Amino acid sequence: MVRKSTPAEKAARMLDLVPYISSHQGISFKSLASEFGISESELLSDLNALWMCGDSRFDLIELEFESGFVSIRNADTLNLVRSLSSQEIVAILLGLELLAKNIPVDRIDLLQTIAALSAKLGKGLEKIVEAVPAISTETTSVIESAFKSSRRISIDYYTASEDRVTTRVVSPLEMYQSENREFLVGFCELTQSQRTFRIDRIKKISLLDQQVMDIDLAKIPTASITARVSLIRELRKSLETLGCQPQGNESDVEFSTFSPAWLTRTVIASGGAMVLTEPSSVRNEISARAKSALDLYD
Repeated sequence: MVRKSTPAEKAARMLDLVPYISSHQGISFKSLASEFGISESELLSDLNALWMCGDSRFDLIELEFESGFVSIRNADTLNLVRSLSSQEIVAILLGLELLAKNIPVDRIDLLQTIAALSAKLGKGLEKIVEAVPAISTETTSVIESAFKSSRRISIDYYTASEDRVTTRVVSPLEMYQSENREFLVGFCELTQSQRTFRIDRIKKISLLDQQVMDIDLAKIPTASITARVSLIRELRKSLETLGCQPQGNESDVEFSTFSPAWLTRTVIASGGAMVLTEPSSVRNEISARAKSALDLYD
């Protein structure tokens, strides 16, 4: 049984298909599938996708394969030497720069190849922008080392809900990606609970000599609090801000949050559109801040 390709493998194969078909015009459908080690149904999917590819929307790849033999009708046109626009060159240079900053320093061969290609493409162009990866290779390298050696890390982490940077000692548990962002799950000694950190918000990181804590995941507290809010007006906007759905009486909602500071700022920023009823500790904090703000007008 032929293994189904991953999206990355499919993209790489489609890049190889065009020059191969160009040099093997009229190759049978079955032979082409066999040559690339894929099923005929998967090859059909690739060829249908190639219909939508080309130099521009007016110069697409013209394939012919209904007869069981595959050809590219405009192969000569596709083989013409083409010049890149300045916008295309800048986009490629930015991509190369990002690649260079994410490649390990010991891969000198790749770095030299990128440098040579960048120098060739960049002739006559002034460098007016710089590509900076959201996450430095040093940060990911330290995290990977922590997993391999089962050691703790120290991080300076920016918490957006509190608009401040705190230093934390973390025992890494897991890394994952979601919505084009990378996250680190770990036991935070500052909060004595499991926390999820956005890796691009780690400002400083170091690998400690201490081994990770022996943690029973089932017993780790989540440090979440249950909040109850009454919605006075702007119901839809308030629900989207809180990220929850009403149950029963749509003016009252209940949800969990890990950040009392975020909850405080959100309710105050609503300008009276929502009223916090629980927990009382956060409610008292909101009351104190509101009174302090009013006192400034006396």
